[in-house]
Amino acid sequence: MMRRIRGILVLACVAAALVGCGRSESPAPSSPTAQQQDGGTTSVVPNDGIVRYLALGDSLSQGVGAPDEQTGAFPALLAERWRGEGCQVELQNAGISGYTAEQVLTDEVPQIDSFAPTLITFQAGANDIVNGVTIEDYRKNVKSVLDAATAGGARVIVLAQNEWFRSPEGQTYGDDLAAQREAFDSVLIEEANAAGAEFIDMRPLYTQQADENQWVEDGIHPTQEAYEAWAGELASAVPAPCR
Repeated sequence: MMRRIRGILVLACVAAALVGCGRSESPAPSSPTAQQQDGGTTSVVPNDGIVRYLALGDSLSQGVGAPDEQTGAFPALLAERWRGEGCQVELQNAGISGYTAEQVLTDEVPQIDSFAPTLITFQAGANDIVNGVTIEDYRKNVKSVLDAATAGGARVIVLAQNEWFRSPEGQTYGDDLAAQREAFDSVLIEEANAAGAEFIDMRPLYTQQADENQWVEDGIHPTQEAYEAWAGELASAVPAPCR
């Protein structure tokens, strides 16, 4: 893991060591829609009928804040919902706490070749803001992540930052954080559209959760309830991807 300057989405050292790099397991709009550059949706059906789901991102993908990250992270919860709809799902959660988009690119994206996913989720940006990454560098790294993610034909789903800057701890990381988040999210959405990926807009849900102070004791990560709501929104937007 690269050294970071006061990374906001950090996990306690012991917990981080136990979690490891990657893990595997064998609202306006009130019903979010998956948006592509052409305004439509896509579906990738693997030849063997198995959904191979790779989650790329930081602590929000890793599931920091959930009592059990293996089962409580939103990718794990989403995979379980798809299984409940009759899909056979293999999940590889590559999310690592504190990661910037550049670190996702260098350390997580190589798993695309080895895992051969049919579906990818990608979220990153908060750590870029806190570590002073320029928006130009963020755009470059996001573009590279999405180019690599879409190159193999996987269905790629992009998620914006949650409202971490409104959390008790998040408010201590500087001024104009809301404006920076909006600017970085705009870049993320633009690059998703350009790459032919899908942007699923859960920002109204993030606002609701921040209004309700759905943060765990560390003062910055979402609660288990919040992650479950994310999985529900995503399952509504991306139902049964094995069909």
